[in-house]
Amino acid sequence: MSVLLVEIFRIVLGILSKDKKSLHSCLLVDRTWCERVVSILWNDPFQFLKEPSAELIQTYILCLPESVRANLQESGINLENTPNHKPTFDYAVFLRHLKYINFYESSLVWLEKVMGHSNHRSEGFLVTKELCKLFMNQSPAILSLNINTENLNLPDNIDYVSIPCFPGARKSLSQLQEFMCCGTYDKKKIFRAMSQSCKNIRNLSVDYYLDELSTAAPTDLANLIKSQNALVEFKLVTCSRFLSKIIPALKKQAKTLTNVEFRGVHFEDCVSFEALAACTNLESLIFFHCDNVMNDALEPLSTADFPKLRKIVFHIFHMPPPSLGALICNNNDTLQELLLEWPPLDQEDPKIIEMIIEHCPNIIKFDAHLKTDQLRSLLCALSRLEDLTVHSREPLLADGFLPQLGQLIPPNLRILNVRAIWSFNPESLKQFLDHCIAPLEFIGLRECYALTDEHLEVLAAYAEKGTLKHLNIKVATRITREGLINARKVIDRIDHNESIDNGK
Repeated sequence: MSVLLVEIFRIVLGILSKDKKSLHSCLLVDRTWCERVVSILWNDPFQFLKEPSAELIQTYILCLPESVRANLQESGINLENTPNHKPTFDYAVFLRHLKYINFYESSLVWLEKVMGHSNHRSEGFLVTKELCKLFMNQSPAILSLNINTENLNLPDNIDYVSIPCFPGARKSLSQLQEFMCCGTYDKKKIFRAMSQSCKNIRNLSVDYYLDELSTAAPTDLANLIKSQNALVEFKLVTCSRFLSKIIPALKKQAKTLTNVEFRGVHFEDCVSFEALAACTNLESLIFFHCDNVMNDALEPLSTADFPKLRKIVFHIFHMPPPSLGALICNNNDTLQELLLEWPPLDQEDPKIIEMIIEHCPNIIKFDAHLKTDQLRSLLCALSRLEDLTVHSREPLLADGFLPQLGQLIPPNLRILNVRAIWSFNPESLKQFLDHCIAPLEFIGLRECYALTDEHLEVLAAYAEKGTLKHLNIKVATRITREGLINARKVIDRIDHNESIDNGK
């Protein structure tokens, strides 16, 4: 096969890489096609599976050396009644994406099939460890590694998950691009080994859920961050300590970092985000369900220039720091997505919503708690909005302003999601939709429990004339089954708690 044909062949199969049916058809063409398709199917074998697979594990067991199979037999795993023939391919060579939990769960299913009962937790860890050792020894390039044992009770006395320390891992993981870890296992030697062998990680995610100081290894994580050639995305989850050791390390990746996310993090008083101020290529900055994000910590970002910053998510459990408003206004030209949430504010309101209304005309997606006057002003100012989610903490009679809102809706709005207990009559809803010139594809009225069949008829009539495809009315308890049946004739998808099964 010529070089040109090989390249065309590679491109075609690359396009089909997520199409299981087409790939299986290609298997039958000839040996060359078969080999190349097998390498695609087995680079991430779980991508096409919905359930754990005993058959998959059995195939990999056939790839194990005889000495390892003998050790499994000596450990009480009966292999006498399992196939013992040489596999058609050395399937472990093709693996590129290794997710520990997938192999562990499938190993349990395989053990139950082989040994006849289901209590094989320790044997499952042993089989999975031997398979991971096989992959480190055979696969020339693992591209993504996920060691998430959050729901597993690992034995204390045996190390089953230090995959980067297994023989061959230094070479196998040398091209690693994505790494995710979560669990109470000791991470020190994992981070240390990876600092030496994995220099090309682009996406790094660490979840410290249930971690203790003895297993977290924050200094070693900082060294792992610093050792990367071009880290692009960093995510830190469920952490309340060591932040002052970890965050400064991000400065070493200032030229390449584009996405930084903190999720479920309680920041220490001594933490500063000064390291992020140097990340001039930052595109997305996320604080989700975070606490103690103090003004002094955020202050270095308020004057930083992020010419590519497109998205800010700020969900916190306390009053927003004033420096957040400065950060938003200072990057108003590029910001397109703002998702904001914090507790109700008193007279010390830093007026961040008002700053956005005045200074951020380019917002495309917006999600926040809004008072009615703020909502009106926002709709007038943010003329490029395509996706709007409005939250409100208090029940509201909306008949007085809903028709007016229809006149203010930006012309490009496609998604309108009202996460508030609004009550309004069908006529007000009709006037709102009549005035609205935007091509709404989704309308969310999830908390509007007072909706009736008459409201649904108005929405169905709007869908017949326009673009509405998806409606969320989950807690609308006054809707009848018949009303849902009629509405579903013209609306592709209707979410409703009481009738998802009965209304079809």
